[in-house]
Amino acid sequence: MSGFFFVEPELYHRYKDQVLELSNSVQINVQEHLPREHRRRGLSDREIAERLGLDEQVVREIRVVAERDRYGIEEWQKAIEFKDRACRAYAKEGASYVFEGRRKR
Repeated sequence: MSGFFFVEPELYHRYKDQVLELSNSVQINVQEHLPREHRRRGLSDREIAERLGLDEQVVREIRVVAERDRYGIEEWQKAIEFKDRACRAYAKEGASYVFEGRRKR
């Protein structure tokens, strides 16, 4: 990729919700308590582009801007803290911390 890329505001507003819902921004696939028919994996930018009939770079631009619009800095900070705790727990206890935590519920 080179240079700047710009998506027209009308195009952004038309597709932003669809792009986010199809991407990994909304993670429905990881909720194991949901029935299988309600789980789904997030699609890549390329897959979203093919589904919506857009260029992959356009989808990427829409997704990145829409994520910053939708999620405030507090949400990003919570995600960083969660990932840090998860990585430290995995490094200390291996995968067992995931399964032991579920047994305690």
